[in-house]
Amino acid sequence: MPKATLRAVIKNGAPVRSKRAPTFRNPKTELEAAIQRFVDLYDFAPIAYVSFDRAGRIEEANLAATELLGEPRDLLIGRPFAFYVGDLDSFMRHLLYCRTSQQQVETELQLKPRKGARILALLCSTPITSTTRNGAVLYQTAILDLSERKRAEEALRRSEEHLRAIINQSNAGIASCDLSGRFLFANQKFREMLGYTDSELVVRTIFTITHPDDVDITKSRFGKMVQRRQSVEMEKRYIRKDRSLIWVNVCDTPVLDAAGKPLSAVAVAIDVTQRKKMEAALQKSKERLEKLVQQRTTALRVANTELKNEIERRKGLEEEILAISDREQQRLGQELHDGLCQHLTAVAFMARSVALRLKNHRVIEVNDIEKIAQLVNDAATDTRNLSRALHRRDVDAVGLVNALEDLVDREIWKTPCRLKIKPSFYIEDDFASAQLYRIAREAVINANKHAQAREIVVKLERARKEIVLRVTDDGVGIPSEPKLKQGLGSHIMRYRAGVIGGRLEVESPKRGGTRVSCYLPDKALQSHKRENAGPGLFSAKITKVLAGLI
Repeated sequence: MPKATLRAVIKNGAPVRSKRAPTFRNPKTELEAAIQRFVDLYDFAPIAYVSFDRAGRIEEANLAATELLGEPRDLLIGRPFAFYVGDLDSFMRHLLYCRTSQQQVETELQLKPRKGARILALLCSTPITSTTRNGAVLYQTAILDLSERKRAEEALRRSEEHLRAIINQSNAGIASCDLSGRFLFANQKFREMLGYTDSELVVRTIFTITHPDDVDITKSRFGKMVQRRQSVEMEKRYIRKDRSLIWVNVCDTPVLDAAGKPLSAVAVAIDVTQRKKMEAALQKSKERLEKLVQQRTTALRVANTELKNEIERRKGLEEEILAISDREQQRLGQELHDGLCQHLTAVAFMARSVALRLKNHRVIEVNDIEKIAQLVNDAATDTRNLSRALHRRDVDAVGLVNALEDLVDREIWKTPCRLKIKPSFYIEDDFASAQLYRIAREAVINANKHAQAREIVVKLERARKEIVLRVTDDGVGIPSEPKLKQGLGSHIMRYRAGVIGGRLEVESPKRGGTRVSCYLPDKALQSHKRENAGPGLFSAKITKVLAGLI
């Protein structure tokens, strides 16, 4: 074998030769080349290597060992390895195991480098036979720095503890299961949600705690999660231990290995039972509201139709009022022209005749003066009758009978009228009396205008527990045209009957003609308040106009 040379090592700026680094300047054989390669691999290995004998004295060391222990190689060689060990008892046991065992011995202990803090290291010693020491047994030892690994393990442990605390304190239920759905872990919130213990959950699956109606969709979503390796979310019902139901929002997420294959799944469940109850209550309220809206809409349509009809009817009534007003003005003008004006014209002619006689000193006859006086009296009578027909007379309970007698005795009526009333009849309500009088007057006026009757009878009596006013004629009867049946006079009388709490009926008796009947119950008389009467047909403005016309 060629003579070995010592490798140079720098110490304090000067080269130092190592006892263990044989090299060949120019290797000439394959063996020399192999030895050279071994020496280079040993020296420049990233792991620290030392070899010590049975006593623990260092015989060999590579460059990584010098850096780890903080000593140059010439100081390491020959020095006991225990000099660099902080845990001497552990090293002595390690050395003892090396002597008594022919296999690799591993021991964790603390090293104390020349400089710096102590290092947690793992010694892996393997017995070898030294060729340079005549076959002596050396223990080639790899020194693995465990500081980084220990720090990583400690950080991982703290991270796991932190994560475990977060999971256990979470307000959401968290559980893990394998790919068959069997539970592996569940936090406290998940157990409280379902009422199970850890030992009870491990024998169950996510499908056995799911409501039967939700099992199929749960299996389908779980399968898609495993196949697509993506999270899935759904709302479903869990069956608690006490058989009650709980609504949850569940998000299942796959746990993948290094190759991206699913290993297990994590489920995060949030209790949404209260929200579901509120949604159900809200849906019921919505349905009830929609039903009420439909009912109100229908009622509004009906009311709108009735309002349109009422508006059309009132427009017709207003037109009829204007027509009646024009007709009454025309009638009054005609009556003034045909009656009062003719009388006054006759008075003027006769007065002029008398004046001419006086001028001519002729004899004035007494009959002419009396004729003039008669004409003046007739004009006054016509004026009074016309005024009474136009004047709105206030009638009270005491004067009702007298007012009815005066009504039927007027000379303006074309058809004779008579009154039938018992002497014992009485009424106490002034307002009801006034309305009854106006109903009778309107009925008499209508009969005179349209009935073409021979006689009109006004009858006032008490029947059972109500007062009945009837105006009957023997004329042509009720007209067949609807407009004539529901004329303004009929509306006026119905309105007046309504304001005193009574009802009005217009009919044709069997013997012919027309009969207008107003029925007034006693209880309506006892109220003495107009606001308690039945609903009117006209507004206050129209009522005022009607009262002025009649």
